[in-house]
Amino acid sequence: MLMIAPLLLFGSLGMTELLVILAILLLIFGAAKLPQLGGALGKTIRNFKDEMKDGQAPPLKCPKCDAEITDPAGEFCPKCGQKVK
Repeated sequence: MLMIAPLLLFGSLGMTELLVILAILLLIFGAAKLPQLGGALGKTIRNFKDEMKDGQAPPLKCPKCDAEITDPAGEFCPKCGQKVK
């Protein structure tokens, strides 16, 4: 029950609520700081996505037919049956 309440809260944000939040941010940080905060947030999200992408290993390819190996053990090609390892 505790996990559902935050999801319902953020799922019901409308245009009016977003404008109120923006007005409060404008009062707190000022008009000159908002573009800097937005740029910093964008860079942070971009860096996070790049790091997540770099952490993934590229998929194995079959040396014979160049098909992607989907077998978790990665021993045989699903297309041509070639032993990969």
